[in-house]
Amino acid sequence: MWPKFYFDWLRKSAPTGSVEVYPEISETFETNLPNVFVIGDLTGVPLLKLACESGVNVWNSIPSRNNERFDVVIIGGGPAGISCALEGKRLGKKYLVLESNVPFQTIQSYPNGKPIFAEPKFYPTKSKLTIQDTTKELLLEDLNEYLKENPINIKTNKRVIQIIRDSIGYLLETESGEKFETNSIVIAIGKSGDPKKLGIPGESSSHVFYRLIDPKDTLGQSVVIVGGGDTALEAAIQCSDYAKEITLVHRGTDFQRAKIENVNQIKRLERDTKIKILYKSQVTEIVPSAVFIKSNEKAVKSKAEMVYVLIGTLPPVGFLERVGIKLQNQKKFIDWLGFGALFSFATTAYFGKSAMYGPGWFSSLATFASAVSAICLIAYGVLYWKAGRIKWSFWKIVKSFYFIFVLSYFLFVYLSSTYFQFQFLGKTPAFHYTFLYSTTILIFGIRRILVRKTEYILYQTLTLIGIQVFFLFLLPEIILPKLGEFGLLGSEDSYIRREIFPGDAYWKAYGLILAWPLNMGVLYDGGITTFWLGYGLLFSFGLIPFLVYRYGKGAYCGWICSCGGLAETLGDEYRQKMPHSQTAYRIEHFGQYILFFAFILTLLKLVGVFGKSIIPILSLGEIFADSTKWIYDLVVDIGLAGVIGVGFYFLYSGRIWCRMFCPLASLMHIYARFSSFRIFSDKKKCISCNICTKNCHQGIDVMGYASRGIPMDSVQCVRCSACVSLCPTDVLRFGTERKGRISYDHLEAIKKES
Repeated sequence: MWPKFYFDWLRKSAPTGSVEVYPEISETFETNLPNVFVIGDLTGVPLLKLACESGVNVWNSIPSRNNERFDVVIIGGGPAGISCALEGKRLGKKYLVLESNVPFQTIQSYPNGKPIFAEPKFYPTKSKLTIQDTTKELLLEDLNEYLKENPINIKTNKRVIQIIRDSIGYLLETESGEKFETNSIVIAIGKSGDPKKLGIPGESSSHVFYRLIDPKDTLGQSVVIVGGGDTALEAAIQCSDYAKEITLVHRGTDFQRAKIENVNQIKRLERDTKIKILYKSQVTEIVPSAVFIKSNEKAVKSKAEMVYVLIGTLPPVGFLERVGIKLQNQKKFIDWLGFGALFSFATTAYFGKSAMYGPGWFSSLATFASAVSAICLIAYGVLYWKAGRIKWSFWKIVKSFYFIFVLSYFLFVYLSSTYFQFQFLGKTPAFHYTFLYSTTILIFGIRRILVRKTEYILYQTLTLIGIQVFFLFLLPEIILPKLGEFGLLGSEDSYIRREIFPGDAYWKAYGLILAWPLNMGVLYDGGITTFWLGYGLLFSFGLIPFLVYRYGKGAYCGWICSCGGLAETLGDEYRQKMPHSQTAYRIEHFGQYILFFAFILTLLKLVGVFGKSIIPILSLGEIFADSTKWIYDLVVDIGLAGVIGVGFYFLYSGRIWCRMFCPLASLMHIYARFSSFRIFSDKKKCISCNICTKNCHQGIDVMGYASRGIPMDSVQCVRCSACVSLCPTDVLRFGTERKGRISYDHLEAIKKES
């Protein structure tokens, strides 16, 4: 094991927060259930203004049907649900709102006097509900007044407990036994489910509360508040005018995810001795009129006539699971079938194209995997069809037919070459694999450009397509062989054919782009030429360090590398699947071991090649390296980079190889430790929505940086720009920091307004 301090040095004290659980929805708000949509807070964006906007926009995806049923039943009467109803009324639709309490109950439950921030400030909304900077009471007054003047079809105190799918649409059943038939459903119940609890003795006591309703209730009381987010800080601030004493217990060292205004105010109250703050502390037990608090230094007993546990709420997972809505990263049998199909295909592709120089069992394994892949794919399609989850769109049709084409095409060229000695177009399976790889980046790259409309993504994707198609397919596989065939590369003694492509080894052109140790053949070569020795050393230890210092690791991983090219195009729709668990954080630097192994093998090889004529015993190192490298090729190049790296695309994101195992990425992690590249954040605008972290397919807790207002300098960052472009409040920007001076990038990564 490497010393712990080495990995700590690489991580640079990076935050390792997890992501919240939300329903898995498409870009049109649709869940896995056809014509069941989710809007509002449950989309993961805790902004009232955007919640209202989602209530309007969802109508673009709701189909029109001519029958006696409701067009839509809207579950939830908050800002999102009411906005949806008002838009349905404007469109002349048959709709109904079912609210389990009263309209705007979520806002009603806010603490009295709670400030309301209408973010994003300059976002134009199409919703009839107007959200402005104000307080809870004034906002409720405005919303209820508008609803009174513009009545909608709403039934209050109607809690939906079941959603049953029938041959036409859905049947909803309420707690009171009423049933409603509808063609479509919009769920707008918010994410405030059950409160998170501490799990300690005494937590069920009558003086323990999980929500502050009225700060005046704390008049003359000794109050303990547990939490470090905006809710806890705002509660402490509001109660400070009434409570006799307030103790705020926070397990962190600072308030990382609270708004800067709240942090400044809470610290001012601390200086004025109105609030006592205990950092790095936890409540361990609650007893009548007191709590026990443990910190790193000591354990104390603090007076507590009222205890508020304000550490967040859990999404309404129980209801969502009960009605059959899939949660993000939730794995079901059909998902494992899809994984089996892709994983088996990746096994066929990588072992199949390697069979031409590998042992005989490569072909047997590839053939067996091809059968498994076909069976899994057929079973997946049948189950998908029976589940009624197919709702065709142009892109889904293109994508589905393309996947079938890729599977069929490669199986044909592999099986015909292996068992019938027929090489399609006179090319080996390796050629056809590279062709399919390049075609995939081209097709999914075009899709990415059309969907992610930023200048940054346009140029980045075009660069990735250009490098892959020209430098990593056309040049080594078609152009150079043809030039050699026509004698345009000179005689056998010419520099090009002697130094760059000795023995007409045109495959070495891959090394012009794929650096050591991603491409071990750049330096690990028994007949290495002066050109490749110099180029390989300069590329991996000169040019790449310079790029990483100036622009971050993503200058290569996100703009040049073929692995990154596939991840940013084919993997674009699946970036949210990257694990953010503590286990994932523990193994994300496993590539450091592979880098070390690659370095030792290459060093032994080069020392043997150049030193054995001087010191014959050095040949033993070369012999050891050569006898060991097959293990490296099998485990790393074929197993991890190929089978695992591609096979896990739709299950755990397209960056598993890049994040966990790639030795070149691991080398760049060391370089990135000294990089001037940063992602800067405007903490005042951060709403801690977690969208940036959720969409990072390198597993970085971007929100952990942004909510604290500190520059993001994680060595894992590949500059994909997802966090920047998807941030609803435009908090993040690319830039560099040198000697305390900040410079922002000119290439715009924020999404263009349509």
